[in-house]
Amino acid sequence: MAGTKINVLVTVGNRMGLHARPASRIAMMLADYPEAELTLSREDDPRSSADCRSVLSLIILAAAKGTRLVLQGSGAQAEEAVAKIE
Repeated sequence: MAGTKINVLVTVGNRMGLHARPASRIAMMLADYPEAELTLSREDDPRSSADCRSVLSLIILAAAKGTRLVLQGSGAQAEEAVAKIE
């Protein structure tokens, strides 16, 4: 389904938050899903959107442990990619 759009609420569980290492793992995981577009945004500030393929963009979210984020996916592989990241 090329028009698939998914929204999932996730909570940062890492005690150090969404820092460079987990951000890089997220970006690397998406290499297996070239037809998926994923973004993360803070639940408390929907304007703060980060491309999940960009480590720097994810770090700039400044998501500490317990931060609630909205994971949005679209594209043909969105469902699989969201499930893997979630």
